[in-house]
Amino acid sequence: MTTIVHSNSTQLRDRILWFDGDSTLASDNVMQFVQLGNSTEGLCVDNITDEIKQFNKLVSSKEQIKIKEGVRTFDLNWNIPQEYKDLDLVDYLVDKLYASDIDKYTVDFDNRAQRVSTELALYKKLNLENVLRTIIYIINTLESRKVVWGVGRGSSVSSYLLYLIGVHDVDSVAYDLDITDFLRT
Repeated sequence: MTTIVHSNSTQLRDRILWFDGDSTLASDNVMQFVQLGNSTEGLCVDNITDEIKQFNKLVSSKEQIKIKEGVRTFDLNWNIPQEYKDLDLVDYLVDKLYASDIDKYTVDFDNRAQRVSTELALYKKLNLENVLRTIIYIINTLESRKVVWGVGRGSSVSSYLLYLIGVHDVDSVAYDLDITDFLRT
């Protein structure tokens, strides 16, 4: 599946997502994007290939803005306490799994433990471990201040880890929800 990000939208197979920021493409998709007649204004790629170098040499700065390298990466050095930055996610999530009404889940505990492992590997693959740590901090802060939040919505309810953390109240294992509905690789 090719994901094209331009202007303020991401075109996926089944929907468009809106975002703020530079337009980005994988370098292997950028020339196809340009050939479709799309502007290169504000366009970034994950790396500059020989084909992109050639394109940049040929375009006039008056006609089009050159393709830039430098997709912005997430800056996850958010202002959260050090204890959350150092949090061992495996230990934390296993503790949450054991604390989550264990008698109710004895039949499918192995399935739930496997789901935790699978999802954690996916979050790690997508470099989202610090996002999980930040979410844990936010949820713990909300709980300590007795702030009420929603029961969950959208594809995030497909994440069993977010359920264990307390982001939402939908048990994605019980409803057999696929994590890839929320996190795509």
